[in-house]
This record gives sequence, structure tokens and C-alpha cells, in this order.
Amino acid sequence: MSAEQAALVTMGGERTQADRTLVCVPHAGGSAVAFHSWHRVFGPRGFAVRAVHWDRPDGSERRSSIESRAAALASAVRELPEPWILLGHSLGALIAAETARLLEDSAGPLPERVVLCAAAPPGHRRSFPPDVLRASDEHMTAYVRRLGGTDESLLTDPEFGPRLFAGLRADLDLIERYTPDSARPLKSPVSVYGAAADHDVPVESLEGWREVAPEARVRVFGGNHFFLHEDPAAVCRAVTADCALDGRDRARD
Repeated sequence: MSAEQAALVTMGGERTQADRTLVCVPHAGGSAVAFHSWHRVFGPRGFAVRAVHWDRPDGSERRSSIESRAAALASAVRELPEPWILLGHSLGALIAAETARLLEDSAGPLPERVVLCAAAPPGHRRSFPPDVLRASDEHMTAYVRRLGGTDESLLTDPEFGPRLFAGLRADLDLIERYTPDSARPLKSPVSVYGAAADHDVPVESLEGWREVAPEARVRVFGGNHFFLHEDPAAVCRAVTADCALDGRDRARD
């Protein structure tokens, strides 16, 4: 039985003089393609952008989970030159947090910072249809419309729509089944980013991440659940500022 693997896809080609690497973990139903243009914004700020592609080899019978994806990602990032940052969007944020926990429990390099975008903390009420694997296309369509960020023509396309919902159901099922078994706070520096008009992850839920990361920096942006793709430049400024603050804190120490 083959294991799921995490491939790190470089956006915009290799940067030989990048100051740090930004590892981007996509949202439920999404892929590395979601970050395809980020190198244009982050590259001039000294970041190499690498997005995660999940690879389940043919013949694998293993049911995916947030824990299995985190284990695969932890193996992949151990090969990166330091410093590097983990940034996860929605489901990707839960995977990023779980990855950081695995890395902290083992010997080896840790992320410079973990950036959790558009995600409620574990245990928070979810807004997607319950028993999501059996949810109808009508319920899934209503959910995706509420989130925003997906073209209506894709939702109603007779070929693409069903494939979209199948992938989304499978990924949301990961969240539905996720029950983290550790209450220990993360050691890594954490940023939590949300959006004022995100109907899936209300702003007030972001503070719940302080149970996982008591010193987390919480920032609220304009936009909806897909704010980071609507305005990646704003996210870049925030990540750059948080890294600069980390540097000042270390200098004072």
C-alpha cells in the first residue's frame, strides 16, 4: 500500500537568491495552481514560492487524513534550505498547523513562521453540510456560492461541476474526521489571517487559535474566504511585516 506524498511545486521557476521559501498549502478542493501567480508578488520581496501538490500513487488504498497529509508535508519540508514559512489556506491551514506540531515533536529544522489563513481552529463549528460525503450537489453548490471565489459557470458546468464537488467533498471530509490528539501549544511563531466578510470563518472565531498558539498575531483583511487570492499583495505585506517583527524580537533577546 503506497503512502500519500507531498510534492513542492516551484512557482515561477527556481530563484537562486531567495532569502526564504514560502510553502503554500491549498484549500479544500484546491491545488497548487491556486498559487501560480504568487511569485510575481512575493518574489520581489525575496521569497521563493513553492505550493503543495498531493500525490496519491495509483493503487493506494489508504484513506487520506489531515494527519497523513501533515506527515507527508513534514517529510518534504525537511529538505528545504532555511528559513522557510508554512502558509495554509482553510483546510491547508489545519494541515500546516498539524505539520508544525509533527516537526516540533522530532529533531530537525522548524518553520520560521506558520501562517494560518481563513480557517477556524479545530473543534469549531463547521458551516459546510454535515456528513459531507453524502451531501447533495444542491447543498454543495449553495455552500460554495456562500464562500465566493468560484466562477458560477464552473459550478453549473455538467462535466467540471461534479468533479469539483467530488474533490471538495473528499477534502471537507478530512476536516469532518479531524480530531487532533494534542492540546500542547505550538512552539513555532504563528500568524492567523482572516477576512471581514468570510461567512465560513467569522472574525470572532480567529481568536480561538490562541488556545493552540497563545502568542499568535491575528490580522483581519478585507474580502471573503478567498481574500488571500483576491489580494496576495496584502498578504505578502503582512507576512513580510511579521517576519521583520520576529527579527526584531530575536535581536532584543
